[in-house]
Amino acid sequence: MSGRPAALAVFDVGKTNVKLLAIAPDGAVLAARAAPNHVAQAGPYPHCDADTLWRWLLGALALLAREYRILAVIPSSYGSTAALVDATGLVLPILDYEAEPPPPIAAGYASVAPEFAECCCPINPGGLTLGRQLFWQEQAFPEAFGRARWLLPFAQYWAWRLSGVAAAEVTSLGAQTQLWNPRTGGFTAMAEARGWAAKLPPLRRAYDVLGGLRPEVAAATGLPEATPVLCGIHDSNANFARYLAAGYEQFTLVSTGTWLITFRPGLPLDRLDPARDMVSNTDLLGRPVACTRFMGGREFALIAGVDGLAAAADASLVEQLIADGTMALPSFTDSGGPVPGSGGRGRIVEPAPQTGAGRAALASLYVALMTDLDLTLLASDDPVIIDGGFAHNRLYAGILAALRPGQPVMTSIVDQGTAHGAALLWRWPERQAPVAIDLAQIPPLPLAGLQPYAAAWRRALDQHAA
Repeated sequence: MSGRPAALAVFDVGKTNVKLLAIAPDGAVLAARAAPNHVAQAGPYPHCDADTLWRWLLGALALLAREYRILAVIPSSYGSTAALVDATGLVLPILDYEAEPPPPIAAGYASVAPEFAECCCPINPGGLTLGRQLFWQEQAFPEAFGRARWLLPFAQYWAWRLSGVAAAEVTSLGAQTQLWNPRTGGFTAMAEARGWAAKLPPLRRAYDVLGGLRPEVAAATGLPEATPVLCGIHDSNANFARYLAAGYEQFTLVSTGTWLITFRPGLPLDRLDPARDMVSNTDLLGRPVACTRFMGGREFALIAGVDGLAAAADASLVEQLIADGTMALPSFTDSGGPVPGSGGRGRIVEPAPQTGAGRAALASLYVALMTDLDLTLLASDDPVIIDGGFAHNRLYAGILAALRPGQPVMTSIVDQGTAHGAALLWRWPERQAPVAIDLAQIPPLPLAGLQPYAAAWRRALDQHAA
């Protein structure tokens, strides 16, 4: 048994899927297991099916424990989500961030929400603003809300279930919650006044070891009780942490998945435009980072359709779309991203592609145009790095490189960028040298008529979203 390879167990909770990965200390992915992350509809509101995910996690950890010597367990999760718990567990289900609050709740929250200048994020649709979720739970379920001892950001909820130690952490709090003031590095006045800040546990660094495993977790998984559990991190910030660990300073990161979050270190926060979903994130060292965001992965799937997701698109199909004047205009989700007023108004300008490959080409072109718009809003003029799922879409990357002439566009070669970033939290303060990151530079696709088409697409945005 002593000959088992050493590995870090990263629990990566995505909005669509959850994964448990065994990652060697040198960064090699040794094993990966995945399961869908379903939204439970029964109960007081749509919510995370936390118990099903927990049973899956215990089973997956038990399987990894048979094959690997687990050095630590590290949670990473999507943002805008938190758990209200007492000593025994959840006092309310974990609200799904796509759930729409009742109109009186939405109006009530708007009357108490902090100004953009304080929190550097707007009130978003549904529950995409954590403060709006908490207000909903507080107003609709005051007894249960009052019974909660801790308000746990989502990654730290899983760390608590594993270790029994409650903690809060800045990347989760700084991910557009309206609870965090990125300029001061403290809570907003609303979070303090409503008593929510008092329910948050002590702040810990993402790389801090909270403790070992609860005895019942150790028994269920076969792992030693002394196995360290790290505090954990917001998923897009885990991606960003990879480049901090590599010593990068002047770059723009496009972290891709269900959401496309673009990070531009160094841009002053007063350049953020709330109408264009420009926001601040907070990195694992507590520093604010200017960002843009839109639901690129979700929109790609909606445009491409089921057959398009499985189809191979190429540059010739993109050129045909350009020649035909076919356009996808935002937005195909409720979040308008960089185009104000476009949420839920997405449409395709005829002639629409009739094949799965054609729709996949249109989806790649659309997401590249939206990314280009976000890069312009962030005044990006340094190397652009695409990480996550879209790093494997060379059509998207090549279009983006063609839209940004003179600006290097690169893709991360490794899969699972979020999980790799989370794994780098292990012994973060002890690291003496920058980590190596393999990047591939993407040549611009020579697409006839792309620049005039892109200019026409931007002109169409104003009329479309008006």
